[in-house]
Amino acid sequence: MFLRVIVILCVFISASLHAFTVKTVAHGDWEDPTAWSNQQVPTNPDSIIVYHYMVIHQNLTINAPTVLFIDPLGTICGDYLLETMCGASFVNYGHLYLGQIKTRAGLNYHYIACKNSLILNGCSAGGGYYNNLPPNGSTYVWPPVLCKTQDTNWELGNQIGLIELENYDLKIYPNPIVSEMLQVVTLSSTRIRLTDVKGKEIKQKTFENRTELDLNTLAPGIYYLELEINGKRCVRKIVKSD
Repeated sequence: MFLRVIVILCVFISASLHAFTVKTVAHGDWEDPTAWSNQQVPTNPDSIIVYHYMVIHQNLTINAPTVLFIDPLGTICGDYLLETMCGASFVNYGHLYLGQIKTRAGLNYHYIACKNSLILNGCSAGGGYYNNLPPNGSTYVWPPVLCKTQDTNWELGNQIGLIELENYDLKIYPNPIVSEMLQVVTLSSTRIRLTDVKGKEIKQKTFENRTELDLNTLAPGIYYLELEINGKRCVRKIVKSD
């Protein structure tokens, strides 16, 4: 028995050592290598973990043996197809706002909205499955559509999760390129958080109506400004110039 435990333990450790997981480190585009923990766009790892707001600009295929895991803080958005092939699967605890989903295996614990359709396919090795799991698992096909970005240009329906705020709610200038002082004007109490491309927090504060951030000491590059206003959240990319 003791020998069997050692053998099983060794096999488990060996499998763990060869596991390959890729995680998001910043809000951004799926095809942007700097948004990922290994500085590369994921290519068939054992698992992909989305902790941030990721926009896709083309159809996204998840191949075996990858498991796509969307954290409660994660979102995948885009007017495109997400397809999981046989042997791959996804588990959603966050938000998926997509044009279409085609899956062989999926578990939804939170919120999925598709613009067109959700298709469940089987595999030769076994039937497909898709489940909405309690207490919050829910799936919707147009209407409503809950995601809006510069690329999708979807109409806003019910507003849940990470969204774009209307212009009269929020003004940021100069935007997106700033060299020294960044001005932020809103109509309500606002919480803001500035991070670098790896998700490291640089500044955060809560203010009423108006504030400014001194960016003089920051190195030139791309940063992300997260804002929360009256329960609505959005992320804006800021480019710091010389």
